Amino acid sequence: MDRYKRTIDPFEAMAEPVRRRLVEVLADGEHTAGQLAAVVGAEFRISRTAVSKHLRMLRDAGFVDVRGDFQWRWYYLTRDGLGSLEAAVERLRQKMTGGIGWDSDLRAKRDPLAGPGYDGRPVPRKGPGRAPARGTRGHQTLRPEASDPEAGLYPVFPVVEAMPPP
Repeated sequence: MDRYKRTIDPFEAMAEPVRRRLVEVLADGEHTAGQLAAVVGAEFRISRTAVSKHLRMLRDAGFVDVRGDFQWRWYYLTRDGLGSLEAAVERLRQKMTGGIGWDSDLRAKRDPLAGPGYDGRPVPRKGPGRAPARGTRGHQTLRPEASDPEAGLYPVFPVVEAMPPP
């Protein structure tokens, strides 16, 4: 066993679009590292070194294996990687269908672990135990009044004469 090999979550391995594309290309058959770097590198505009790092990640996760043939490295898809991905999806499916803590009729509407439901009141912004101190910023304090249509676009106000000095 390789001492540098670590177990990688299959979702982590397939999270990157470049790695998903590499698996898609390798599903057709085995290819050399140069062929993969030319196709995927051109699509994603990444270097050959970056493609090699993605291949290494897929190899560590068990999705891809490599065989040497003189100076070429032929990469091919293994069944173990796809099997681990299918097993992870099946575990999620079992958890979802088990529905521990969920009401099957209201599955999308109620989560008992989420706490009390939202009752329409404002959420306190100062942390637990403090009363909400809401200001008037952003809220209207007076009723809006409709403008007088007779006043026109630019209303003219009467000029008040100043009183003569005594």
